[in-house]
Amino acid sequence: MNSESDTCLILGNGPSLNQDFLDHPDFFKTNILIAVNHFAQSDLYPILQPKFYILNAPEMWMDDVEEFYYLKGEKLFNDIAAETKHNIFLFINQSASKYNRWKKILAQNPNIEIHYFNSTPIEGFQSLNHFLFNKQWGMPRTHNVLIPALMIALRLNFKKILLAGADHNWLKDIYVSNDNRVFLTQKHFYDEQTAEKRPMDKLGKGERRLHEVLNKFAISLNSYFVIEKYSKSKNARIINTTEGSFIDAFEKKDWKSC
Repeated sequence: MNSESDTCLILGNGPSLNQDFLDHPDFFKTNILIAVNHFAQSDLYPILQPKFYILNAPEMWMDDVEEFYYLKGEKLFNDIAAETKHNIFLFINQSASKYNRWKKILAQNPNIEIHYFNSTPIEGFQSLNHFLFNKQWGMPRTHNVLIPALMIALRLNFKKILLAGADHNWLKDIYVSNDNRVFLTQKHFYDEQTAEKRPMDKLGKGERRLHEVLNKFAISLNSYFVIEKYSKSKNARIINTTEGSFIDAFEKKDWKSC
């Protein structure tokens, strides 16, 4: 799995990714790419053919979830199996190992090599954190798929990790209804115009309250600061190229400066 380059580009699924690709197609096509979650269901998947793919949301593979998430996960794995015409390394959360439904689907495609990652949450003193991260015994809490994507990129010894499509500007898309239900319109580059408002679930069931939604966001944003410190210990740089990104942990540069 050794890479021929020390630079990779992580493709977040934020709406900005469309314009970035239109403006800088050669940059996307000449770098090693890491895709996440539902990227395989976009028109860019067969064009860009990412080398690495990260899946982290448990509702994709769990059986005891609402029908909406069950069918959504089923479609994702079928699309990955059908659309992957190139060799990829697919990293999936260790918790998925005890579910067989997704394994049977992906087993149909010999181009997909599956690896598990340990997402056990690690918090504490920085030196101890870094020791445990190096042992691959866990990660900062993985409330967003970019967190394991960044950690895996560091484990693969990439020294320059670029982020695109990492908008993270969900705050403007949250509202509370008159009956106190919390809705979020999660827009992605592949559904920016068609995304519908939905409550944020808890592992594919139920609805989160506003404080729970905001706490989940806060945990994710804090995890990025933990990763930034860890990247320095690995002599690596994480650069966020996403215009207007709400992530404030990593240095930001435009494409021309990268």
